[in-house]
Amino acid sequence: MDKYLKFLVSLSVMIVVTGCVTQNYENDKSTPVIENESTNNEIAMTRISLGLGYLKMGNTTQAKLNLEKAKRFAPKLVQVHTAFAHYFDSVGEPEQAIASYEKALSIKPDDADTLNNYGVFLCKQQRYQDAEKQILKAIAQPSYILVSQSYENLALCQLKAQAFDKAELYFDKAILHSPSSASSLLHMVRLQYAKADYKKALVFLKRYEKATRRFSANALALAFKIFEKQRDLKTAKNYASMLVKMFPNSYEAKQYLLTGLREIEADQLAREYQDSLSGQKKSKKRVVVLSPSKSKSSNTASKNNNNHTKTARKLKDKNTVEKQQNVSKASQQINPKTQQVDDLPPGSVASDVKAKDKITPNQQMVSLPIHLVVKGDSLFSISKKYNIHMKAIMRWNKMTRTSVLKIGDVIYLANPKKIAKPEEQ
Repeated sequence: MDKYLKFLVSLSVMIVVTGCVTQNYENDKSTPVIENESTNNEIAMTRISLGLGYLKMGNTTQAKLNLEKAKRFAPKLVQVHTAFAHYFDSVGEPEQAIASYEKALSIKPDDADTLNNYGVFLCKQQRYQDAEKQILKAIAQPSYILVSQSYENLALCQLKAQAFDKAELYFDKAILHSPSSASSLLHMVRLQYAKADYKKALVFLKRYEKATRRFSANALALAFKIFEKQRDLKTAKNYASMLVKMFPNSYEAKQYLLTGLREIEADQLAREYQDSLSGQKKSKKRVVVLSPSKSKSSNTASKNNNNHTKTARKLKDKNTVEKQQNVSKASQQINPKTQQVDDLPPGSVASDVKAKDKITPNQQMVSLPIHLVVKGDSLFSISKKYNIHMKAIMRWNKMTRTSVLKIGDVIYLANPKKIAKPEEQ
């Protein structure tokens, strides 16, 4: 009897412990399948990992298939819907991505990861204010630990919106939360360069170099430009030398050898910053609205302006005709034995020179030989090609051994001081 009671007690305990177990049937409706709901989330997470892996490989069919299976196992799991949002974003379905994010937040409104990812997605859609709200909600969660990364995401979004003051504010916050964040520090260097605050850019550059143990081609190019802007050419050349030696195959190194890094990514940001300032100035201009009583005087003034404009146009046309006549006369007086610039043969003498080097119609044509710099040229190769001493080429062109040749530069192959003066008319 005691054994029977013990058996009933143990059976009741088993029933209580396994209360989360449910019974389903396969397609034939006859074979019961026991499912433990506590493991469904684990199965769903495995399917999510598989789905995102396939998505990264570009196999969208298998990616969606695995995500659908994850959804069947755990339809109320937040990660399922955020994974679907990422999938729809990748395949160019923004509306469905938004629906997936909203579904995830309806399940767990305070999920910081979802809020952050949703904000980043909205920024890509150029919904900057909505993006800012979502990311700030994520940062406001007490248990959220990736605050620095979210502030950096927010700052990058503000840069995209050309809200440069806000971007600087959020980069500052990102650095305060993670003082050794190399990414945030480098972004701040780039922003200060764009704002032409080179001293502040140098401060953050030093902090970046101290925080990171690895240089990048982008960082070295940016450092080169900062020192170049401050006329510290010696330090700038040191950074350029590091760039070429450490990253010889990088885009930045090749651009330095070809153009002296005339243009980097931060220069585009600088132009956007200047455009934003000019836009603010235009918006602050006063707009004067004429009252009805002044309409007559305004009409008179507009008529006078029109008359002045017509007169100016006539004078301009007359001057243009006279200039053209003078040019044609002067061109007839040129020594016919001299050779035109456009007729110069290719090779040792360039057939295409810069506008400042072209001969004007009232000048005697110059037969000074020149060389147009192409890719791979150097002072040594040019001197060897034309059998001219390199020191002579350097003297004629006011160059040194460290001078950097740029594609399209005109190199004189004779003393330019010996150019014949224009014939007097």
